[in-house]
Amino acid sequence: MSRDRSGAIVGGLVLIGLGIVLGLATWIGWDKLWPVFPLMVGLGFLVGYAAGGFKEEGLVFIGTLSTLLGLFFFGFTLGVWEWGDMSKLWPVFPLIVGAAFCALFLADRKHDLGVLGVGCAGVIVGIVGLAILYGLLGSGIVKLWPLLIILVGLIGLVGALVRMFRRE
Repeated sequence: MSRDRSGAIVGGLVLIGLGIVLGLATWIGWDKLWPVFPLMVGLGFLVGYAAGGFKEEGLVFIGTLSTLLGLFFFGFTLGVWEWGDMSKLWPVFPLIVGAAFCALFLADRKHDLGVLGVGCAGVIVGIVGLAILYGLLGSGIVKLWPLLIILVGLIGLVGALVRMFRRE
């Protein structure tokens, strides 16, 4: 498909989507619908990655991050959580960032293990943080779980050093 036609198709889809969002906002209200914007931006980046032949891996990171943030904020605007619950939901943020790094690693396996290590650390911090705040893990683990992050960092560092010495 030529670039002109694909641009017209994307432009048409954007206008249709914007019209749907604006129409829904008149009935539902912007206070409940605003997370559609980070969600759609994220999905747009992911579609751009796919449409570009799966070559621009950076689009996966920002696409995953924005999509997950949009979905998370919909939980507040649609009444799953109250904004006051944020004191117990803050670990979702490192979890989302970790998931975005893991998605980046999966999109381009040429990345070193450090990308995966950062992703896993974020996911671990998020899961452990949620488990502690919701009483699923004892508070004694708080003193030990940073060691797990150090271990993941050490694994990434050793992996990078091994690759560096193999190239020489």
